[in-house]
Amino acid sequence: MSEVGAAPLPDVPGLTSSGSGSGRFAVAPELATATYTKLGELQDVVGEMVREANVLGRSVPLGSGYAGEVGAFMAQYGFGRDGSAVAQLTAFGKQIEDLKERIASALKKYQREDDAAAAGVDCAGG
Repeated sequence: MSEVGAAPLPDVPGLTSSGSGSGRFAVAPELATATYTKLGELQDVVGEMVREANVLGRSVPLGSGYAGEVGAFMAQYGFGRDGSAVAQLTAFGKQIEDLKERIASALKKYQREDDAAAAGVDCAGG
């Protein structure tokens, strides 16, 4: 199993504690690989949402009055700087990428340890 630093997760199926109070957990490589794949799919969805939010960021000529305010809000929400959908989704996409990198690193570590353990096993006879 590969270890990854994280906050304690009580009663999460598939996770086991790897030390008392260490703030780490162990995950079966198959679960880590599946999680990596699902995070990639989520990244694709977030990317699509960013593209759709960029469309909101375009100026919408709805006229004046309330309709004009709605058009301005849509543009600000979609592509504005502070708290816009694009900014939030982009930050979320970066967090997903960070998680994927951490999982990939843990899987590589697991593979190295597994390979080293396999190289140290001598079997004789049958």
